[in-house]
Amino acid sequence: MSATGDLYYLQDSRTYVGNDVMWWCPNGAGYTTDLRKAAVYSKEEAVAKHQARATDIPWPKAYIDAKTRPAVDMQYIKRDEALAGTGIALRKPEKPWPAEVINCGGCGRFMNERVRYAGPCEHCQTDNRP
Repeated sequence: MSATGDLYYLQDSRTYVGNDVMWWCPNGAGYTTDLRKAAVYSKEEAVAKHQARATDIPWPKAYIDAKTRPAVDMQYIKRDEALAGTGIALRKPEKPWPAEVINCGGCGRFMNERVRYAGPCEHCQTDNRP
């Protein structure tokens, strides 16, 4: 292989996974978004692959390595599995109250803003519109 400055990743620019770039895997074994699993090429190899297929874009390894960030793909994590045996019991989030709690003037039931402005109370048909 070449010196570190002459190493390249090869992007398959035909598609993305979310916002993630698709990189060639070693030995042409598919594509990955995980740079740890991406193939690294010499400049000559990367250029030759690009010349063979214009959608395969060579990117300098040093440039891409400087732009990476750790991320966790939610498809690969399972909360119950991760917390098993830890003794941590998650509580259910509380339902947020609307900014303004409104009671119907006719039956006294709670109303949300959308219902209040849309028309009469769905329970007693009292018109509570401002």
